[in-house]
Amino acid sequence: MIDELKSELEKTFNRKIADRGDCEAIVQDIYEKTGAVLSYNTIRRLFGLAEFRKPRESTLDHLAIYCGFRSFKDFSQRYTEVDIWPTWESLYVSLAQDDIEEIISLLKYRKAKQEYFTMSFAVCLRELISRRDLQKLMALFKEPAFQFTQLPYDEVAQIGVLVGLHFRHFNDQAFEEQLLLETNFRDIVFKIFVDYARLNQKYGSWITFLSRQKKLDTETQIFITALEIWRQLLMCEVPDPKLLKKLPLPTPDMHPILFGRVFGIKMINAKTNQQRNNLKELMTKRLEKEPQYITELLYEPAVQSLVLRHKELKIFVAQHIHLVNDIKFWYHFSQVSIHRIFEVSTLLERQEYTKAKSILEHIPFGHIRHGYREFLELYISFFRTKINEGLGFKDQSAVSHFQKIRNELSYPLFSDTYFETYFES
Repeated sequence: MIDELKSELEKTFNRKIADRGDCEAIVQDIYEKTGAVLSYNTIRRLFGLAEFRKPRESTLDHLAIYCGFRSFKDFSQRYTEVDIWPTWESLYVSLAQDDIEEIISLLKYRKAKQEYFTMSFAVCLRELISRRDLQKLMALFKEPAFQFTQLPYDEVAQIGVLVGLHFRHFNDQAFEEQLLLETNFRDIVFKIFVDYARLNQKYGSWITFLSRQKKLDTETQIFITALEIWRQLLMCEVPDPKLLKKLPLPTPDMHPILFGRVFGIKMINAKTNQQRNNLKELMTKRLEKEPQYITELLYEPAVQSLVLRHKELKIFVAQHIHLVNDIKFWYHFSQVSIHRIFEVSTLLERQEYTKAKSILEHIPFGHIRHGYREFLELYISFFRTKINEGLGFKDQSAVSHFQKIRNELSYPLFSDTYFETYFES
């Protein structure tokens, strides 16, 4: 599996490892993105630029984590050379037999053995959604072993994206509303696959439906209130005062991503310096108390700053951006990529085009989670055009790509004036 890992390293690094300079550069990139300290000689030996010596297991783990895996073992399992056809055949046979007990039994076994559970669970959900088999879907979502609290967040994140994408080309309002009333569906799909590109389309209809429900858990109420306010801002509407009043201050017991989302929305809509200072104090205390969640806590405020350019929020995120390097799970690559895009925006504001270009070129765009990806592609393409202008290049294809992305996102905020004045104070 060493050769496969070498290939994956070059894909992640986005260039061939051919000389000492490449080795030094990737070692630096690994440190910036994972915090792991490796010798450039280790990379030289791995790629045959010096006498080969098999890396230690811990080194292989660091390299695999850099590529978006949990460990070298995790990497090896996903790139196994063994024919895994029987694994997937047995899953589809269970689905074809239409026996929910058999399906649950198979999934519980794979969960216990850590054998393709995430993908197997997502496949079952998508299949049953396509069949509109609400009864079996509810059985899966209500099964104690498959509750949000019983699954690692990195697995939930994968399931949520795979199932959420399915609904982009699925339309059955009554069926979808029944699913939305199930708590575990909301936790695993609705709250995970936040479809930023469609807040005023399919995903927005889900938000509207849930906002009318009287009996929702507190976290969901806070989540949809924050999203309703965010949607209004994208639509260039004045946020509803009732919604602003309904949204509570972020509390220490909130999930770190929700905490960051609420913090940013409250900062953007705060009326006084005292309110903003109180919010910054709340965030600072949590960052100090739980530094392991810095990436999760700050990535929603980074998106909000990127879009609305709110001065106080932008400054706060910029002051802490250097802390965001900890990558432990694959979804951290997505979050760190968002922070890097925000960093590019601050460099362009200072007209540091060469440095901005360097960072933009090394962001692993493929790791950005769907739901955010199309939305953020707007800024990536916009920043490319500004970098080209700043460096004196003319690239009509970059301009055309930017205009294409703009046309696909139907938010009134993204007007000509918005982009013409984006970097003005």
